[in-house]
Amino acid sequence: MTMPAWVTFGTAVLGLCTVVALVHRRSPVSMAVEAERASRPEELSDAKLVHMERLFCVSKPVGLVAKLDRAYQMPSDLVVLVEFKSRWINRPFLSDVIQLSVQRMAVESQARQAVASHGYVVVKAPGKYAPQTAHRVELMSDEQVLIVVQRREEILAGRVAPRYPESRKMCRTCAFRSQCDG
Repeated sequence: MTMPAWVTFGTAVLGLCTVVALVHRRSPVSMAVEAERASRPEELSDAKLVHMERLFCVSKPVGLVAKLDRAYQMPSDLVVLVEFKSRWINRPFLSDVIQLSVQRMAVESQARQAVASHGYVVVKAPGKYAPQTAHRVELMSDEQVLIVVQRREEILAGRVAPRYPESRKMCRTCAFRSQCDG
């Protein structure tokens, strides 16, 4: 092959490699969209992401502030809430259900959107490649949330004694452990 033929051949190969690299290159945005879609519970595969890391506030019947991880709108227009947790124990806790229930009250009040009576707690163990599990949970009613809020206020005011957890393991991560006499 002559020198001009080698130059032409090399240029063509370089051009082809550039085109292949550009076609297979994924933008950070497309990678983020793929990651978000992969993190969804299966039921929400056709849903539209409507809220992400958004703060909601409600003043009636009591003042509540809730920060949503994600909210998805189903084709039926019903909104489903999702809470993400990174922890070693792969199950939802009562505190997760309370958190999602408060979020439901706040979204319904502030955004005037109908929210499902269930939500998801997606649990992933710490670590980059750990699998995640989506746990469907039934949310508390408004009345049940208000009872929890009222009990908390009564405890903080000293009018009601707190109950200690059934398991001492719960005490290890409690924010009030240093002040507790239990």
